[in-house]
Amino acid sequence: MPISGLLLTLNDNTVARSETLAALRARSEFELGDCFGSWLPVAMDAPDDEDSRQLHDWIASLPAVEFVDVVSVHFDDDKSPVTEISEVQL
Repeated sequence: MPISGLLLTLNDNTVARSETLAALRARSEFELGDCFGSWLPVAMDAPDDEDSRQLHDWIASLPAVEFVDVVSVHFDDDKSPVTEISEVQL
C-alpha cells in the first residue's frame, strides 16, 4: 500500500480553490495540511500502485491544481498487526 506525500501548487482562483479543497476533503484517501500561499501539502493513502496513479491523475485534473509534486512515497507491505507500547520507563 503506497503512502505518498504530495505538494500541490494551487492557482489563485478562490472559487476553484474552494471546489478543489471540498473534493479532496470528501475522499478518505487524502489528509490535507494547511495551505501556505499557493502550496497545499497532502498525504495520500492508496491500496496499490494502480490506484495511486489514478488518484494522482484525478488530483491533477482538479480545477485549482496547477502542479502535483510527489515528495515522498512509502510502500507499506507489512501485513503484521501494529503493537502498542503502553508505558515507557526513562
